Amino acid sequence: MERFPEALDGVPDAVVIVDSDGIVQAGNRRVERVLGYTPTEVEGRSFETLLYDPREGSAGEELHRYVVDPEPRSMAASLDLCARRADGSEVPVTLSLGPFEQDGETFLVATIVDVREERAEQAELHRRTRTLEALHEATQDLLKTTDREFAAEAAVEYVEEVLGHPIAGIWLYDEDRDVLGPVVWTDKADELVGDHPTFGPDEASISWEAFESGDPVYVADTHADPDRYNRNSPIRSELILPLGRYGLINIGGTERDAFDESDLAVARLWAATVTMVFVRIERERQLRVREREIARERDRLEEFASLVSHDLRSPLNVATGNLDMVRERLREDHEDLTEIDTVARSLDRMESLVEDMLTLARQGSAIDETETVSLAALAEECWTGVDTAFADLVVVDDLRVRADRSRLRQALENLFTNAVTHAGESVRVEVGALPDGDGFYVADDGPGIPADRRDEVFDAGVSTDPEGTGFGLKIVAEVADAHGWTVEIADDDTGDPGARFELRGVETVDADA
Repeated sequence: MERFPEALDGVPDAVVIVDSDGIVQAGNRRVERVLGYTPTEVEGRSFETLLYDPREGSAGEELHRYVVDPEPRSMAASLDLCARRADGSEVPVTLSLGPFEQDGETFLVATIVDVREERAEQAELHRRTRTLEALHEATQDLLKTTDREFAAEAAVEYVEEVLGHPIAGIWLYDEDRDVLGPVVWTDKADELVGDHPTFGPDEASISWEAFESGDPVYVADTHADPDRYNRNSPIRSELILPLGRYGLINIGGTERDAFDESDLAVARLWAATVTMVFVRIERERQLRVREREIARERDRLEEFASLVSHDLRSPLNVATGNLDMVRERLREDHEDLTEIDTVARSLDRMESLVEDMLTLARQGSAIDETETVSLAALAEECWTGVDTAFADLVVVDDLRVRADRSRLRQALENLFTNAVTHAGESVRVEVGALPDGDGFYVADDGPGIPADRRDEVFDAGVSTDPEGTGFGLKIVAEVADAHGWTVEIADDDTGDPGARFELRGVETVDADA
């Protein structure tokens, strides 16, 4: 040691001086921390007995090559070395070598760094990475489930297989009984616990308290907790993770304080994932129930509309036929036909009501198939099919849209009829694309719709015309909804009075497609 003070002073790591024969000539005080030998004890030892390559055995050959070609280098980049400590244990180390000469002899300065903590951190990082990757894969699988009990079973399997906790179970809340009932558990939990308890508000338990509070609870020592449910339970530590209002996951250990911070973090993340899946499953179930209810309502409504159509049309046809005969007789006698015309208008309105009710009843179903429709061509076609008197139609843009042609025709015809009815026989109606490309509009230059009536004009039975059925704009709204569009009344861009209906969310097709 006295021969090499300059090489060893002030070095923060374990350092030994090795001669060309591979014999340790000196070591600093930090050698004892890494190798377990005092500086005096390490002197005279063969360097090969202190370090070795676990893959190839002795590191002596590498040292010999280094002495022959003494260039500064680090062996850590190419070798995973191990140091043999004085007590026989082994520790992973990195080794850096540097040559120097003294009194005509070549020596090596060997710096030995204990990398146990570094390797442990790397291993922990790798473990966490693998756990998170497994969590991602398990989440993808769990998202495919459509049954809550099946999802619970998959969730518990993950706790055992991926998190490495063999004692786990899930309790789901029974709203009718106001209790948490066990639904699935691991084999180890079944072996240790046997009959799994039901938790409720009437008996003290950590699980029920956690469920009610909604906050995760970690009990490092259940035997020290006065609220534990089973005082003779072999479960010594317990992690309780609420699943919203659906239940909880219970993970146990037979040792005190069996979970570290990493376990807690991943378990909380998994509980949040399971809760999210339960929410989705419930919403999908509610949606299916609602869809069945809507289907039943639609069937009943269509049946009702058909019955109404049949039961009313027959007497209407009889009344209209007889009225025509009465009119002819009165006309031959040169009688006043004012009262007859009034009755005829009432019968016509009843006929319109029947037609609109039947149309409205059949608008509820969603669109199954669409086709590319020329808005300009369809608008012209609809215009010829409506009693437009002296009104004018102006099609500004030839927009191509994806729609159910028949249903879109009903919407356009009702918008045109609405314009002529409320704005007069000489109204000007304009159809064009919205500036932002989100759909199209139908506008007229009539008196417009009062601002305080705009929220109600799409309701069934609402009309500003005393002789109107009040179903026309409701049909338009139903057609839009069936397509997944929206319809709203907007102010005219020019500032002129008039009604402007904008249909948005419309899928358009490029003219070149």
